[in-house]
Amino acid sequence: MTSILTGDIINSRDVDSQIWLPILKSALNKYGTTPKKWEIYRGDSFQLEVEPTEALLAAIHLKSSIKQTTTLDIRLGIGIGKKDHTTSKITEANGEAFINSGQAFDQLNNKKTMALVTPSSNLNQQMELALDLALLTMNAWPANAAKYIRTSIEHPDWKQNELAKHLGKSQGTISQSLNRAGFDDIMKLEKRYRELLTNL
Repeated sequence: MTSILTGDIINSRDVDSQIWLPILKSALNKYGTTPKKWEIYRGDSFQLEVEPTEALLAAIHLKSSIKQTTTLDIRLGIGIGKKDHTTSKITEANGEAFINSGQAFDQLNNKKTMALVTPSSNLNQQMELALDLALLTMNAWPANAAKYIRTSIEHPDWKQNELAKHLGKSQGTISQSLNRAGFDDIMKLEKRYRELLTNL
């Protein structure tokens, strides 16, 4: 079993790619090397392979990375399933995970910016409702909150005072911003996703 994330950048043509492309590449590099684990194609589209348990966290991480740039957002279709064979380029591989990722991506628009398709219809139904509710908050993240969330995900062991020091902000500012962005609740959803996966 593997997980494939298929994504593209919303409003990418409105912002110089030299601003957002290095941020996207930096985030993707956390999960492996190109073109085996990830690849950018057609300018603002990409595919990424991660372990199924990491898929939702990777999606939240990528979303927070791109939303650091005001006016930009990201669409992400997460597919879980089998992979037929390993290739040197992720965009040349195929299998159930890739089909499911494409199916998830085809559901997306500017409001429904994240979807998940797995071999389990029960898991799909539970996560569809949960993700749609989470996106009401995630789609509205301001750039500063997105930056704090990205940093929190990249440094899971850091306490808020360490985050504040790294970001040059007060601990109160970080705390308030993460609370408004629903970070704790979104992390609870991410934990619940991992629990549901064990039944897959």
